[in-house]
Amino acid sequence: MKDPDIVRVIYAEEFEKANPQDIVDLCYDFHRKYYPNIRFLVDGSNAGFVRQMKVVFDEDPNYDYKDVNPETMEILRVNFSTDHKNMLSHLYMMINKGYLAIPSKFNKLIISLRTAYAKEYSLDKEQTSYSDSLDALRLSYKGFSLK
Repeated sequence: MKDPDIVRVIYAEEFEKANPQDIVDLCYDFHRKYYPNIRFLVDGSNAGFVRQMKVVFDEDPNYDYKDVNPETMEILRVNFSTDHKNMLSHLYMMINKGYLAIPSKFNKLIISLRTAYAKEYSLDKEQTSYSDSLDALRLSYKGFSLK
């Protein structure tokens, strides 16, 4: 029986120099085929990509970024520059409490966690392998809370 308190990684991939439209299409296909109620937490530093996602998901691309609402939006912009430490701290606590399951086939994500180096919850991306995978995991965990 699966524990509902465990977050299971079901997809993890890094793309080298990916075309943003290909990533948008992948997300939309994933949403359409498997999880119609899914929310996508997106690094807000690339406003063009966020806008592109919102257009494809039929959301207002001219939204007020201060009014992000997971009840009414599927594309949720996250500000890494202000949230990165909290996201890493939260991920660390969730892992230590045993709330993460990563299948062995996602070895890049596992390597990113094993090589992660941080100082005062600021991730050192030069010392961390596959840091984009770790960033994606931090983003995904933003939607979960500790009991």
